[in-house]
Amino acid sequence: MQKTDLAKEHKQYYSAKATPEIVTITAADFITIEGSGDPNSALFNAKVKALYTTAYTIKKIFKLQDKDFKVAKLEGFWWTESGAEVNAVPVSEWEWKLRIQLPSFVKKSDFTQAVALAGNKQIPHLDELRFEHYPGTLAVQILHTGSYHEETPTIHKMLAYIKLHNLEVSGTHHELYITDPSKTPKEKLRTILRLDVKSK
Repeated sequence: MQKTDLAKEHKQYYSAKATPEIVTITAADFITIEGSGDPNSALFNAKVKALYTTAYTIKKIFKLQDKDFKVAKLEGFWWTESGAEVNAVPVSEWEWKLRIQLPSFVKKSDFTQAVALAGNKQIPHLDELRFEHYPGTLAVQILHTGSYHEETPTIHKMLAYIKLHNLEVSGTHHELYITDPSKTPKEKLRTILRLDVKSK
């Protein structure tokens, strides 16, 4: 049986160094869901559950067709409506979008079918899920090891690198979660931090 693993097929996307680097991100399709407020809340966890339930339902659909795949890592975009840095304001002011990348053979109709099937389990927030295409982009990224609350120095390294290379940020703060926070000690968490950039 064919089994697609995006982490192996797109190593540059799912890996990063402990020092900043410029990378080219290719276009891809994702399941997404948006929200606001504390990421430690029941609402956040419920929306993550809706995202994963649908991703695994899509996986099940394709496994029956002998086209199995490994569900990709969770990603998050974080911002504030005021434009202030996320870590500089209360969590009540945080805005976020979560997403999971899909293999190229998964189409919107497959996503729609999966949402309908997942609906039989009465999972909340399924109606908020979206199938979205993201175009390719240029980005600067860095690997952060440690607690999410200790990202600021790592982010500053990335911003200094962007300035040094005469680039400017053109996107929202982006995180890709390599390790599972429910199974990994805070000091060993590994997160790819990424910012879309463009030439000045």
